[in-house]
Amino acid sequence: MDIKVELYQFKHGDKVWYFTNHRKDVNHGGITYKSVRGLDRESIEDADIDKCEIEVTFPQGGFKNEAGDNFTSIFLNKIYFESVYLTILELEQNETLVLFMGRVTQPKFNDSEDTMSLVCSTGESYLNRTILTRKFQKTCPNSIYDRWCGLKFEDWAFDVTVTAINGLTITFTVNPTQVKDAEGNLVFEQIPVLDELGQPVLDGNGLPTYTNGDPVMETKTYEAGYLNRGLFKKLGVYTFIVGNTPNSVTLYREHVGLKVGDVIQLAPGCDQSLKTCDSTFNNAARFAGHPYIPSENPVMTQLIK
Repeated sequence: MDIKVELYQFKHGDKVWYFTNHRKDVNHGGITYKSVRGLDRESIEDADIDKCEIEVTFPQGGFKNEAGDNFTSIFLNKIYFESVYLTILELEQNETLVLFMGRVTQPKFNDSEDTMSLVCSTGESYLNRTILTRKFQKTCPNSIYDRWCGLKFEDWAFDVTVTAINGLTITFTVNPTQVKDAEGNLVFEQIPVLDELGQPVLDGNGLPTYTNGDPVMETKTYEAGYLNRGLFKKLGVYTFIVGNTPNSVTLYREHVGLKVGDVIQLAPGCDQSLKTCDSTFNNAARFAGHPYIPSENPVMTQLIK
């Protein structure tokens, strides 16, 4: 290829998107990079590579990879626990040059120009940033299910089937789940083990033995408010839940590609209080707030008169 062509590789977990700013699709290394008209970026300043940040601008649209995963939807709700990594390659006369390697640190949307800009930083730039340290505050500064909170989304999520969509309100039915015992083990129907004569087979203590049969299923109910400040997930994309009734949730913003009949996951949220952290999630050991801060500054009210 005699002209300069830039190739953009975005990776989010096990999902990958390949784009190019060329007017036609480009095949390189057995990979097809899809042409995106209007794809552009800021210049890369080599003189200060340790603080290198660039903005990559896309027209807003439903760009998808070969698996059908929507690229824009990852950033719409600004909730992505796995980093989105970017590699920019330059092709010229069959030579390949790596121009940039980093990750997306901030998505920005300009609805008037109908564009999405991704602020991307190198690893060195990310480490050298001056950032706000944690505040000394009563409530917990952690976001539920992040690495500091320690809770796993999968441990608290449950499956539901979407039955209706009315704006930002999603109505659903809860899917049956397998019952667990007090220790968290899955419960199965117990079938007695019989010998060839049809008599129960006894264990060493003379008690009948059993084998696991079909799983014991139940359909749980969740009271209003249980999902407040929680998360809604479909195909790796999260959306913030504003509130809920027993059979519906209200989302912070539209979840792209959602339709009636979809099976999605919901998980409860947290009000960042010690009481909820302990009573609901049994996670008080990771609570990072300071609930007993005095309401008045003792230096001003007691030492200075």
